Order: sequence, then structure tokens, then C-alpha cells
Amino acid sequence: MNEQRENIEDTLECSNCKNQVKADDEFCPECGTLFEDDVMCSNHTDIVAAGVCIICCLPFCENCGEDINNRFLCHSHSNYEIYQQMARVYGDLVDTKAQYVKSCLEQAGLHPFIYCKVQPKGGTRLVYTLFEANGDSGGHIVNEVKVMVPCQEVVTAEETLRELKVII
Repeated sequence: MNEQRENIEDTLECSNCKNQVKADDEFCPECGTLFEDDVMCSNHTDIVAAGVCIICCLPFCENCGEDINNRFLCHSHSNYEIYQQMARVYGDLVDTKAQYVKSCLEQAGLHPFIYCKVQPKGGTRLVYTLFEANGDSGGHIVNEVKVMVPCQEVVTAEETLRELKVII
């Protein structure tokens, strides 16, 4: 009981997304809201940052990053598919390739998740995505099995996949 009380006292609620964050966090890992004043942009050291990219965890000004679907992302990461704090790092039409990538990422100590939405239609099975970049569905059908990782693991996951020559 005392441990639960300490855990509650060690957290705060993000004023932007209402996510529970550690009291000593500098930014919200869910939406990128900064909790400290006078944090400077990673690209423009004379401009105050508007937020922290939830993928690379670097602060950026409004010229270098933007709020997309209530998540702050730098321009380099603004086109990632994100759903429930997981970002797509790999996709393939072949399930076994996606499973191989998942296994490699697990061996690297990461937390990958396979996402594939299958819906029967007229006796055939269609594989389609629930979302596109940043969670927008757009209604497009995409025959892809996606490997997702928590947003803060994207950079490490991509480095691992480049080392294995899975992605370029």
C-alpha cells in the first residue's frame, strides 16, 4: 500500500494529453510536451523548442517540428505510421519476413509487435491497414504485415535493421 502511494506521488498528469508521467520527466513521452522552460531547439540553439519529438526524443522549434494528431514530431519523423504509441519500422507482404524482423528486434532487447488486420470479404481474405502516417486511416487497403515498436525504440530498431541489411 505504501509503495502504491509513493508511485502515485512520483507521477504527474501531462496537461496536454493527460498521460501519467514521472514527476522528474523533462517531457511527455506520449505527446512531446515540454515540462521545462528555456529548452532550445536541437537545430537552432537560439530558438526555444516547441516540443520534443516522441521518436528521437530531441527538442525542436516550430520550424523543425510540428504537432500531428496531438503528438510532437520532428520533420524527419513526421511521416511515420503511429498507433497507440507504436511506430511502424518494417512492413512486408510475407508474414515470415515480418516474423524474422520481429525476432531480430527482440534479440536486440526491443519490444516489437506484429500488426496485421485481416478481414474476410466474399470468401477471400483481405489484409489491410487500420492507419496510415500518424494514425490516419484514409480508407486505403494495404496488403502489409507491419512490425511496430514503441516510439522511443524506433531509432535503435532502425539501426539494428540496417546492421542486418533488412532495411537500407
